[in-house]
Amino acid sequence: MRYADGGGLTPAGRRRRETVRTQAAELFEQQIAVSEVARRLRVSVKSAYQWHQLWRDGGVEALASRGPSGSRCRLSPRCLEKLAGFLEEGPAAHGWVEDQVWTASRVATLIGRKFHVTYSVSGATRLMHRLGFSPQVPARRVAERDEQAVKVWRVATWAEVKGSGRPGGGYVCFEDEAGFTRRPPRGRTWGRRGVTPVVTISGRRSGRLSVAGLIAMRPGSRTRFCHRLRSHPAGKGTRRSLSELDFIALLDGVHQLVRAPIVLVWDRLNTHVSRRMRALVAERAWLTVFLLPAYSPDLNPVEWVWAHVKHSLANLAVVALDHLETLVRNRLKRLQYRPHTLNGFIAGTGLTLDTPASP
Repeated sequence: MRYADGGGLTPAGRRRRETVRTQAAELFEQQIAVSEVARRLRVSVKSAYQWHQLWRDGGVEALASRGPSGSRCRLSPRCLEKLAGFLEEGPAAHGWVEDQVWTASRVATLIGRKFHVTYSVSGATRLMHRLGFSPQVPARRVAERDEQAVKVWRVATWAEVKGSGRPGGGYVCFEDEAGFTRRPPRGRTWGRRGVTPVVTISGRRSGRLSVAGLIAMRPGSRTRFCHRLRSHPAGKGTRRSLSELDFIALLDGVHQLVRAPIVLVWDRLNTHVSRRMRALVAERAWLTVFLLPAYSPDLNPVEWVWAHVKHSLANLAVVALDHLETLVRNRLKRLQYRPHTLNGFIAGTGLTLDTPASP
């Protein structure tokens, strides 16, 4: 039962297949060789011979579709609809509070509790596929996130952000920061079945890279991406993050590049909201700052930039810190020449201005 309707071909697929068999019957009546029928209809010779046998014994009626094959589902359509609703509620709503994982065994137990029907683990798996469910890695969302605040920001604050950028022809900018170490993220690769591939990494603290990235957009202009990178060698007593001066230097550089007012949107990092940063922002009349709601990375397109870059560095072998810096700079430089990719990151947040012009 690999298909959504419970097994075999879909209804549309069965209709198409029946049409092909009807065409084959018309060719058989014309005394055309079976192998030639298979060639004309682009089917296997074996299928053509089977159809010819059926047609010879029962005529065209024998080639009509018999409907879906396989055993009949023991749950009615109404029960299947209820089961889908139960599954969408999550395991915690049905007694499994220790984690948030639906397993085939739990689904089989749930079916027994709710509908008094016994299903095996494999049967529950096939039923899940039939309902349109598939094994997936869930996205994470912080429990402290305020969904109502995020909704209000999307509607009210975002309208204010766009309004602040329009009068002076300013750029709306999103900023975020990330760190890179010699321990790269893990990514999928081919390997012999049963033998897990091994990537050698550094086991010592050997410094890190801090990067601040900024996406600038304005209706009718090419989307731009700017960044500032700092290398932090290993050692005690050294700063391992960007300071207020690093962030303000990035903003000054962007302002000199675009020569227009900037409406900045960033998160509530302590460096972003410190007294020193507020003083630096107040000194720049061309800069207006808006803060994102707490725990809302999905509203910041620069988060997609970091995911894109780190994916390209997956399974990176052990390299020196300066080599890693070169690789990161290379990946970020590529994005500066791909405004359509940046527009895709912005579209992923659902926060868009007017349609940007082609570069």
